[in-house]
Amino acid sequence: MLVLSLFLMACLASAAPQNQLVRAPSQSWGNGPVRGVNIGGWLVLEPWITPSLFADKPDWVKDETTYARYQLGLPEPYREIWSHWDTWITYDDFAKIADSGLNTVRIPVGFWSLVPLTEGEVFMVGAFDHLKQAVGWAKAVGLQVMLDLHGAPGGQNTWDNSGQFGVVKWYDNNGNMDRTSAALNVLMREFNRPEWAGAVTSVCVLNEPNPHLSKTPTPLKFLKTFYHAAYSLIRDQSPATQAGGGIVVIISEAYQGLGHWKGFMRSPQYQRVALDWHSYHMFEDRTLALSFDQHIAEYCALVPQLTESNDNLWTIVGEFTAAPTDCGGWAHSGAVAKWHPGLGQQMANPNECSAISSNPDAWTPAYRNYLTQSWETQTWVYEKAQGWVAWCWKTETAKDWSLEAGFDRGWLTRPRDLARGNRKFGVPCRGNNYDSKLRDVSRASHDSAVLGLAIVAGGVALMAF
Repeated sequence: MLVLSLFLMACLASAAPQNQLVRAPSQSWGNGPVRGVNIGGWLVLEPWITPSLFADKPDWVKDETTYARYQLGLPEPYREIWSHWDTWITYDDFAKIADSGLNTVRIPVGFWSLVPLTEGEVFMVGAFDHLKQAVGWAKAVGLQVMLDLHGAPGGQNTWDNSGQFGVVKWYDNNGNMDRTSAALNVLMREFNRPEWAGAVTSVCVLNEPNPHLSKTPTPLKFLKTFYHAAYSLIRDQSPATQAGGGIVVIISEAYQGLGHWKGFMRSPQYQRVALDWHSYHMFEDRTLALSFDQHIAEYCALVPQLTESNDNLWTIVGEFTAAPTDCGGWAHSGAVAKWHPGLGQQMANPNECSAISSNPDAWTPAYRNYLTQSWETQTWVYEKAQGWVAWCWKTETAKDWSLEAGFDRGWLTRPRDLARGNRKFGVPCRGNNYDSKLRDVSRASHDSAVLGLAIVAGGVALMAF
């Protein structure tokens, strides 16, 4: 306890000289919207976020495990990754996040940073101390922390963001489930300690599992069994209280559609449970073909789905972006971006990604305005449920995906202004007549002591019931 207390004091002391201490707006689950950002590309590498870590390596290096295989053959294998962990995200980032008016940070971490590796597994280990440092920074500036287990043993979805591109063996045996639970137990045993004093308020038990990609007979049943086990593990260590206490257990929607989870893990037997859905508009041909106006209309059309889901369980969008493109390098694991017919005449060269994504000075006024309107619309829509966590805080080149760049350069309205109703494009979705049908989040009729939380996660494409 003394060691941890000294560690937290060191976090505060080292931060104080660089920045005047700022505080994030207060927020509690079920009482006002979550307004957050993902700390992507840091403790779990994604090549499109930090292409400089992959650019000078063989083509087969495209995820955490292949990165490790390459690096471990070098004389100083950890030199590069330690530099990245030390510099990509710092206290200054957390201070800026809090100052912008955001109230939550979602921090992805892989199982390889939490439990011992087994034979055949190759990863760069040692990031757990950086995770603890980050939670200390969040505590210092008043940000709530949503811990996110982004990669599981065996791989849960085949994507590079799981740490294992092309691999989906998590559903193959109970040993993988047991090790995933062990990783969650490490997080709980550390961050549920009194010294952290409520800094961690929620845990995403597994990011974007996709049972559709598994060849096992009953992968969805396997996933639901894990959800129950994860709930018991977390709730045993962090009981729900009548005053609304207890770490929120966040489960992924897992590409099943929001309606699939109706009645799943409901109160009063289950308390403070969340379902996570991710809203992206650039990974299927249909949405790539949409015009700017059509994108906005589709976001507005989500309101009935989200509010209906929110009546079943709390619902939050755990990942989304204002950008309509997949122009960030490596967005398709090294493949080139797809043609974007929906950009039409709004861009001089719709498939010239360098002009669309990486160079804001080259953007047309129409594209900048679209990013603003997309951001203002989506955040408004998602707050008709329980809120949102944008992807992601910073990127090296894909600037239209970066909240830091958007806030600094002015194409994204800061959450402090959104909270005051200050939007460049006014109240969104005015032509859809949704306002009269909506209930303010703060007046939700759920019993706060037994609220289930639904964070709509896992959506590469928008899903209807």
